[in-house]
Amino acid sequence: MDIARKAPRRLPRTVLVAVVGAVLLLGCIGTFWRSSAAAATTVDRSTVWIERVRRGELVRQVPIQGTFVPEHVQWLSAASAARVARIFLRPGARVEPDSVVLVLENAELELAALEAERQAAAAESALVTLDVRTGSDQKLEESTLAGLRADLRDARRHADAADRLAPEGLMSDLDHRDAQNKVAGLLDREQSEEAREQVLVTGRERQLAGQRAELARLREIAAFRRRQIAALQVRAGIQGVVEDVPLENGQWVAIGTVMAKVAEPDRLKADMRVAEGDARDLHKGLGVRFDAPAGGLRGYVERVDPTVIAGSVRVEVTLDGPLPAGARADQTVSGTVEIEKLYDVVCVARPAGAQEGATLGVFRLEPDHVHADRVTARLGRGSAREIEVVVGLAPGDEIVVSDTSTWETTGRVRLK
Repeated sequence: MDIARKAPRRLPRTVLVAVVGAVLLLGCIGTFWRSSAAAATTVDRSTVWIERVRRGELVRQVPIQGTFVPEHVQWLSAASAARVARIFLRPGARVEPDSVVLVLENAELELAALEAERQAAAAESALVTLDVRTGSDQKLEESTLAGLRADLRDARRHADAADRLAPEGLMSDLDHRDAQNKVAGLLDREQSEEAREQVLVTGRERQLAGQRAELARLREIAAFRRRQIAALQVRAGIQGVVEDVPLENGQWVAIGTVMAKVAEPDRLKADMRVAEGDARDLHKGLGVRFDAPAGGLRGYVERVDPTVIAGSVRVEVTLDGPLPAGARADQTVSGTVEIEKLYDVVCVARPAGAQEGATLGVFRLEPDHVHADRVTARLGRGSAREIEVVVGLAPGDEIVVSDTSTWETTGRVRLK
């Protein structure tokens, strides 16, 4: 009876269920709080770049960088091996097409020019001698043929007379046959001399033609030698400014050595480079807008190289309009190529690491502007600064576009 009287009283079932439920609820709340606190990484707001998604016009642009270069450059190279005798003009000097930049000298070239002139003069003298000699032979043959034809006429008169006298017995048969034989012999000689005259005429024409060709060849050699001598005075060739003379007096230069560079400073073009991934949409005729220090200057793509060098593609841009003050060759410039305009599209400032047509995880701000959740967006066509959003974001959304690679394991961040 005492033992039964000391046994504890049992709690009602409803109270026990309520207590257990409260304990479980507190556990869930604690777990949720701990997981939320662990998932929401705290980030300094001043270290991120936030942009708003918008709907409107998107101008597709590709960034390019490069330098201004002269549109027309004249490289002055050595036409023959020679020694630098004197340099008249140095870099920075303005020149006209006939301005002498430097003078070379080569004694062997001068001797070769004199020898070429002598051979040409000798060939001309030989042509005159051949003309006189062959002309004389032709005249002599014409004279011989004329005398032979006169003898033939006399022989024919005698033969005609013999033909009339022989039947009447006034001339012997022997004399009659001699007269006829003489005519026949003179006819054979006439044919032979006519053939010889034709040979002399043809031979004279061929000999003179051959000698004239030889004379022309030697004159061309002499003219080439004169051009070589004239090329020893190195002239600018264009109106412009001397940019470089990498030589000194007395220096020996080989054939083809670059002796000077002359450019037109007022006619420039842009030699630009674009990343190989951005070059696929470039083609001739696209508009180009330059940034500082040539702000406001425009141009158009003239040529796109078909090859990739060191991860970039060379683009040649023709300038459209007057050059800005201070623009000069080798000045570094940057700009953008306008590929196309897209209308009524959803777009946003290009997030770090965004690629056209790719899927990208971005952090979108919640309505409290304190937290940002990771969402997945599918991107479309892009520009240098903006990119089209196909799916995942709506106009008005605000996202973090700066680098978020350090938050890869985080699904939610808190901005402070």
